[in-house]
This record gives sequence, C-alpha cells and structure tokens, in this order.
Amino acid sequence: MAASTAERDEVAKKYDFYQLLGVEDTADESAIRKAYRKAALKYHPDKNKSKHAVGIFHALSIANEVLLSDNLRQEYDAKRSAKIRDKKRQEAFDSKRRQGKEDLERRESEASKRQKKPNGTEFGASGGARGEGWDSQKEAMLQAKITRLQEQSAMLKAQRDAKLRSAAKAN
Repeated sequence: MAASTAERDEVAKKYDFYQLLGVEDTADESAIRKAYRKAALKYHPDKNKSKHAVGIFHALSIANEVLLSDNLRQEYDAKRSAKIRDKKRQEAFDSKRRQGKEDLERRESEASKRQKKPNGTEFGASGGARGEGWDSQKEAMLQAKITRLQEQSAMLKAQRDAKLRSAAKAN
C-alpha cells in the first residue's frame, strides 16, 4: 500500500522516521528492513492492543516506504536536515534572546540598587526622594512636562518684554 504525499508529509511532521525505526540516518537498506520488521511486530494491531499502536504501525509503514525508496529518502533527508538546521538556529536565537533578557534584568536590578536609599525610598534623576511605585517612565514624563513649562514661560516673558518695549516707545 503506497501512501499519498499528503499522508507522508503528515506523518513526517509527527515522527522522525530514523528514530521511529531505531536506525541511524546512514543505515543501509538491509538495516532498515530489519528494523522495520522488528518494530512492525512490536506495534502490529493484532499483537499490541494499545490505542496508539495502530497509528504507530501506520507511521512505521510509511517510514519504511520512504526510507527504502531512493528519491523519497533523498527528499525526506533534505526536509529533515532543513528542519534540524532551523531548530538549531531557533535554539541559538532563543539562547541569545534569553541572554539579552537576563543582561537587561541584571542591569535594571543594579540600577535599582544604586538608586535605593537605606530607608527604602528611591531617588529620581533630580535627587529628590520618590515614593513607592515611582519608575523611569513617570520620571521621563515629568521631565518632558517641566521642559514644556520652561519653554512656555520663556515665550511668555519674551511676549511681555515685547509689549513693554512697544508701550515705552509709544510714550
């Protein structure tokens, strides 16, 4: 019974055919046949009454078919090596992301320790004591508001001075 391409792909997503048969990826045809016979006896639905035995037996049949066909095996090996390469790349990325996160948390913790006063209050950028729940976002918002107010104050002073000069010239 030859499995369709869709069936082969579906089973290949669930199982690594080499692990399923218990052989190395360099195994020759006779080793694959021997491993298939041994595993098929173990998982044959007539011998194994487990509810998973039928699915595994079906997967074994497809694995045997794929690994014994030269062109199907080459195609499977290419997809498998790409999957392994992607998994390793993802693990490396996750490792770098995890390391970055740990570094950030460590730096934040050190910064937090430097800003703490012995009685537990924190000091902001201006040096004034801040209560519980104070954070850098609130500090930045207040700094931006102070800057805007200073700019408005300077603009109002300039307008007032201009009015006083024009009134002085009129007199």
